Amino acid sequence: MKKSLILSSILAAFAGTACAQSSITMYGVLDAGLNYEKPAVAGTGNEFSLASGISTPSRIGFNGSEDFGGSLKALFQIEAGVQIDNGQSTQTGTLFNRASWIGLSGDFGTVMVGRQFTPMYNAVYSIDPFELGMAGNAGNLMHLGGANLVGGNLTGGFHSWLENGGGGMDQNNSMRYVSHDYKGLSIEFNYGFGGIAGSTSDAAETGYTVNYDQGPVHLLASYDGINATNFSNTFKTTLVGGSVNWGEYGVPLKTSFGYQTNKGSDLIGGSIVNSTDLLLGLRVPLGRHEILFSYIHLDSKTNPSYQSNQYALGYTYALSNRTSFYTSVGEVGNKNGSEFTLGTASSPGYGVKAFDLGIRHAF
Repeated sequence: MKKSLILSSILAAFAGTACAQSSITMYGVLDAGLNYEKPAVAGTGNEFSLASGISTPSRIGFNGSEDFGGSLKALFQIEAGVQIDNGQSTQTGTLFNRASWIGLSGDFGTVMVGRQFTPMYNAVYSIDPFELGMAGNAGNLMHLGGANLVGGNLTGGFHSWLENGGGGMDQNNSMRYVSHDYKGLSIEFNYGFGGIAGSTSDAAETGYTVNYDQGPVHLLASYDGINATNFSNTFKTTLVGGSVNWGEYGVPLKTSFGYQTNKGSDLIGGSIVNSTDLLLGLRVPLGRHEILFSYIHLDSKTNPSYQSNQYALGYTYALSNRTSFYTSVGEVGNKNGSEFTLGTASSPGYGVKAFDLGIRHAF
């Protein structure tokens, strides 16, 4: 899906010398379509819009490596989110807002430093049939980890839960380690430095995921912990889940599940959070066609003990290996004061019922 460009001359401009064993890959995704949402409040207007990044966030990026011989390599990635509908960046004031890191890879695994996705984000993405996009985005109800200091204030974490449960996703100032696979087992660990003078704990983030892959079976256990700026409270998320690809048994079906717990303070408002999420999903690949379905139940054990149920059905058609059409419908039912909305891959959402139709091209 990515077009590799061997550009020794460009590397020479960056490094001062050309290296025949170095490469740069330019890649991207362009995604746009129509999005219709109906709010929960009677009398509030419906929203019908042309939107960017409904199924997958639109972006352009570069990654590359330099081979030092043996197994040792230097790696990097920079990736910028783009709004197709107006050409602007998806985050004001940040150019490479989706990724900007450099690292080393070898027999020891891979170590990366910079701005990166949290292990919890990667874990939820792997079990969500909608891959955190369209009307079935699991991030509408489930926490994705991470929190960053912006202008001295901690953002991300659980502060926007009553609007959208997405969390931080990208963690600034992070050091991440990914191990090699050993008999199906691998581990991903991340530490996000808070950057507050006089403290190594305030505003820091710690996350890890243990993965087990054996044939058609994928299992995982993931954790994400975020400290407040004065270390007065902590928000902790745990997730266990996995998936089974029944195609290896002759059945065109992939099923997935996840159970997430969230405990602590929302870090911003100080309110106590104690909730659980249950995700059940499936994908049915039929040649160029694929059917997606997911159900997510959120249950809060605090007062008020709000609940939400999200249902979503999606369909994709692959015109080629790079271009596909997609559509989805979804609904979230809120009880006892919960106010969750149906977001897409690039938006927190507006309503409790949604329909989308779009096209996605990768290069």
